[in-house]
Amino acid sequence: MPRHISLLFPGQGSQSTGMLDDFDNSKINPIRKISNNLFDFDLVDVIKNGPNDLINRTSITQPALLATSFLYFKKFLALSQTLPNILAGHSLGEYSALVAAESITMEDAMSIVHKRGLFMESCPKGGMYAILNFDLDSINNICNKVSLELNDVVSAANINSENQVVIAGSLEAAKKVADDCKNAGAKRCIQLNVSVASHCNLMEEASKQLSSELDKFMFKAPKFPIIHNIDAEFENNPINIPIKLEKQLTSPVQWVKTMKYLHNKNGIVIECGPGKVLSGLAKANGLDNILSMSSENFEENFRKLI
Repeated sequence: MPRHISLLFPGQGSQSTGMLDDFDNSKINPIRKISNNLFDFDLVDVIKNGPNDLINRTSITQPALLATSFLYFKKFLALSQTLPNILAGHSLGEYSALVAAESITMEDAMSIVHKRGLFMESCPKGGMYAILNFDLDSINNICNKVSLELNDVVSAANINSENQVVIAGSLEAAKKVADDCKNAGAKRCIQLNVSVASHCNLMEEASKQLSSELDKFMFKAPKFPIIHNIDAEFENNPINIPIKLEKQLTSPVQWVKTMKYLHNKNGIVIECGPGKVLSGLAKANGLDNILSMSSENFEENFRKLI
């Protein structure tokens, strides 16, 4: 019986200049054609050549990662000749999963995530900190306390593992929570290099704008089961998918719950996209048989496991 295969699609933070270098023009040209029809900038050129401040701009990062992750998915299908059992994506990666599952077209998804990025960029500036080796209940309590003290926004944004929770909020509130967590025993509190505070109530206006944008597009029932960020559950009714995508912007990413579900499958977990962020998080959540498609020896290791 074939091994159970889960594909994980990365979110912002996994982008890098040159992340298309493993793909030849025959694979890239369809992406170039779509992006040239949608955008007034050359997305493929930005991915290939930078500059870094451009590829790291949220409204460009999102379609860039979506396109790159989709090419990795096509590569996976060609290499493995095996269909995945489950898909999951971290934040933006949820859109990559939806494209892979044919719930939405690549062209529609690229248009949506570019607009999603623009909406996010128009929200109040904020900060995000990774809190290491500190329990979620304590972090939530400190966030609630600071939020009340300052009458400002701050909350858990990415519940990545038992030892890593990312908080997001206003610059002042997020810094105070990080300081208070450190004073209360957190091992480290690392400020992330972002200006957009995702997955918190600073994204409320972006969420409303995204909802209106999503109404313009047609979603289908996904071909493969997708674990969604806001509740770590599946959604077969396409009417509910845009609702989950809208709520995702202001809700924490439930990655620990996602990883617990996959852990019970005891299968192969593959990071389908550039970088190895999700491979590291899978390991931190106790999963085994983890592979990254951006590794040079991916195909060899996959053959051994399958």
